[in-house]
Amino acid sequence: MRYPLIEGVPDALVIHCADPRFQTAFRQFVREGLGVRMPMVLALPGVTSHFGMQAMLPKNWYALKVSIQTMTSRHDVARVILINHDDCKGYAKIAGHLGGLSKIGVAQKKHLHGLAEFVRKEFLPNAQFELYQAHIVGSEVEFEKIL
Repeated sequence: MRYPLIEGVPDALVIHCADPRFQTAFRQFVREGLGVRMPMVLALPGVTSHFGMQAMLPKNWYALKVSIQTMTSRHDVARVILINHDDCKGYAKIAGHLGGLSKIGVAQKKHLHGLAEFVRKEFLPNAQFELYQAHIVGSEVEFEKIL
């Protein structure tokens, strides 16, 4: 079987969780909702928690940081899109360190903002940053822009 190889310049760095339940929604939202034609996607379980829990999970933070560095050293993209989601199993595993399950939403927003600021400062100072929380609504996913 053969599939198309798309050549060109990426128009956004997209960082989101690797939870398989959300992949179709993430792809559709990024392409159709945000108009990104060629995203550079970095998907890791509980991805922004790696930033927020650097001291506790240094290997996870290192892997995320090096991946971002590798991707941004090749392409100076104009947009960075960060997406967290409800019912994240990665965050559930560290909920005890965040003050319990009820504190995950607050931590996710804090980590979204913190990771965005880190990427801006270290790698893409001129990029436009867009932060989102994906909410489960019945059997669908709805995206909320985080300010």
